[in-house]
Amino acid sequence: MEKIVINKLGPITHCNLKINDFMIFTGPQASGKSTIAKSIFFFKNIKNLLLMQMNKRLFGESGTTRLSTGNCLKKEIRSNFLQTFGPTWCMDNDMSLEYEYAKDVYIKICLTEDSLSPDHIRIDFSNPLIGFLDGYNSPLAKQDALNNIYRTEDIKKKIDTFFDSSEEIVYIPAGRSMMTLFSSQLMFMYSVMNDDQKRSLDYCTQNYLERIIQLKPLFSNGVRTLINNKMELTDLEINRGKLQQCADLMNQILRGDYRYVDGEERLQVSKDRYVKINFASSGQQEAVWILNVVFYYLLNNKKTYFIIEEPESHLFPNTQKLIAEFISLAKNDGNRVLLTTHSPYILGSLNNMLYANRISKNVDKVLLGEIINPLKWLDYKKLSAYYVEDGEIRSCLDEESESIDNGVIDGASDEINMDYEKMVDLRYENGMEVK
Repeated sequence: MEKIVINKLGPITHCNLKINDFMIFTGPQASGKSTIAKSIFFFKNIKNLLLMQMNKRLFGESGTTRLSTGNCLKKEIRSNFLQTFGPTWCMDNDMSLEYEYAKDVYIKICLTEDSLSPDHIRIDFSNPLIGFLDGYNSPLAKQDALNNIYRTEDIKKKIDTFFDSSEEIVYIPAGRSMMTLFSSQLMFMYSVMNDDQKRSLDYCTQNYLERIIQLKPLFSNGVRTLINNKMELTDLEINRGKLQQCADLMNQILRGDYRYVDGEERLQVSKDRYVKINFASSGQQEAVWILNVVFYYLLNNKKTYFIIEEPESHLFPNTQKLIAEFISLAKNDGNRVLLTTHSPYILGSLNNMLYANRISKNVDKVLLGEIINPLKWLDYKKLSAYYVEDGEIRSCLDEESESIDNGVIDGASDEINMDYEKMVDLRYENGMEVK
């Protein structure tokens, strides 16, 4: 099982986590939830950086780089680290990160006082990883690539096998409504940026922007048309029922169907009426690209690790329940999910899905499925939930009830009710109502 260790990065003092199939992080704002999410994304994205470097080395022009594959990768990791977490001068000198991908396959990052180390960042690879990278340094490997013995697809398979993971990594950040609101302007500005200007963006935001720019044109005729086309054009086994569940939930959450027509994003609310996305509600703007991105990867059977920040943003409580159910559909077919949330409604909905799975062996499954579709049920053994506060994390699972601890879900309500009861007590001091 994959594992991450974080020491003194941002608000996080220390955490040591095994990467589970469905992970939830809750807690006060600025407590470190996003730091953990970004750290996992950063390490899982290193496979993509490695593939890019190997393609340059094996398929680029001869002599394009004099550095070894390992040193090229370290250079790319260093640049990506700074773009993801910011400059090192504001970090604790004892900051360190370590990610274990498979047995004896890991990467460590720390700061060093060595002035010869660029940006004072030290990157260490485990010995098996060093050996794997060294295998692509020889002139023979370059010649094999030129002779078509290697292809990009073959290299990717070798990397996936070595890291024991073939899933794509998708990060959907918070603050989506602002990016959606100015989507057309952002697309123009991004298209005229040079590489240095693009690197000035937070890497998670840049990655998200590039993803939605690529996906927009696919949604010109709506999600149901995409489902029908996929069913007609592919021989792969497609779970139409799951995709229809997704389409129904998307329509309920957005109160319309997303379309991209003539360079314009729209919500089609009826046959003859639509709303431009920049005039839609903030909740619709926040939700639309969670829904579209997840739907795209499910539609195309792409094994994916989804990191989704604050899916509840700007949504009414009933709609928060719906988006929690939508996200639960993403965990099927080998996909995995990481959520950050402040919402008791999101956590309460996940608890219902945990409970449905727990009692499924002891009740009428047909009747249970009418309440919560079996595709949405969550397996307690494959779920982790953590409360993040004061730089530390703690599990907020109740093992006896196999659920997320209710006190964590809605502790604010207890405080609000307690304040109200104190005021009632004041009014009726000594058994007498105070006028």
